[in-house]
Amino acid sequence: MSGIPTIAVDEPSDPRIDVFQGLRDKALRQRREAHGGDMAGVFIAEGDIVINRAIAAGYTLHSVLIDARRSQPLPPDFDGVDVFAAGQKVLEHIAGHRSYRGALACFYRKPLQTSRDLLGDTSLSSFVIVEAVNNPTNLGTIMRCAAGLDIDALLLSSDSCDPLSRRCCRVSMGEGFSMPYAWLPDMVEGLTEAKATGIEVLALTPNSDSIDVASLRYRPDDRVALLLGSEGSGLTERALNAATRRVRIPMSRSADSMNVANAAAVAFYALRQARS
Repeated sequence: MSGIPTIAVDEPSDPRIDVFQGLRDKALRQRREAHGGDMAGVFIAEGDIVINRAIAAGYTLHSVLIDARRSQPLPPDFDGVDVFAAGQKVLEHIAGHRSYRGALACFYRKPLQTSRDLLGDTSLSSFVIVEAVNNPTNLGTIMRCAAGLDIDALLLSSDSCDPLSRRCCRVSMGEGFSMPYAWLPDMVEGLTEAKATGIEVLALTPNSDSIDVASLRYRPDDRVALLLGSEGSGLTERALNAATRRVRIPMSRSADSMNVANAAAVAFYALRQARS
C-alpha cells in the first residue's frame, strides 16, 4: 500500500474511530451542536479526489479511515496522522452504504470568516448568495458549478445547509473547498450591506417583473451577487425586495422554473458571459 503505517480496526464501535460514527449529515450536525471539542470543529471528506482537494485548500487532517483491502498507495499527506484500516462490514456500518469511495478523512475546520470580511474584500467580484437552500445535493452542485464558472465567494442564510456537510463535499467533488464562504445572520441586513459595498444583488426569480439574465452587461471588475432561493418556494419577499434587480431564465413550453442547482449553473454562465 505504502510506507505509511495503518492501525487495524475490527469493530465499528472502536472508540478510536468515534469521530467517523454517525456519518449521515443530520447526525453529524446534531453531534456538532451537542458537543464541543473536536466534534464541533471537524468535517468528513469522502474519496481520494475530495480528500486531496481539501488538503490542497489548506485544511488540516485529523485522521483517516480506509478500506483494509486498499492496494493503491496512500497520499504522502496521510503521514503523521492516524490512518485506520477497517474491513468491509465495519466501513459499511459506519458509512451507511456500500459506496464509501475507499477512504474517509476527518479534517479540522478553518476559522469562519464573516460576511463583512468577504463583502469588504474588493478582490472578490462575483458572489452567490443562497437563502434556505437546505438540500445538500443542491448546495453541493451549486458549489461545484460556482467553482467552475468564476464565482468568487459563497454567502449563506442561517437556514441553509452546511457547505462542509459530507454530502455537499461529495456532490461538489471538493471543488468548493477553495471558495471562501460565510453565514448571513440576517438575510436582509446582509443584502443591504452587500449593496452598500457596491455589489449589485440580482435576485433569480421566474416573476414576470424580472429581466432576462442574458441581457446583463458588466465590466470585468463590477461587483455582482446572484441571489438564489430555496428548492420549493424560491426567494422570500423580504429577500426579493432587498435585491437590486430581479432576473429570470426564460423558460419554454409549460415549465415555469428549474431546479435551483440547474438554475444556478445557467445564471453563473450568463454572468460570466455578461462580463465578456
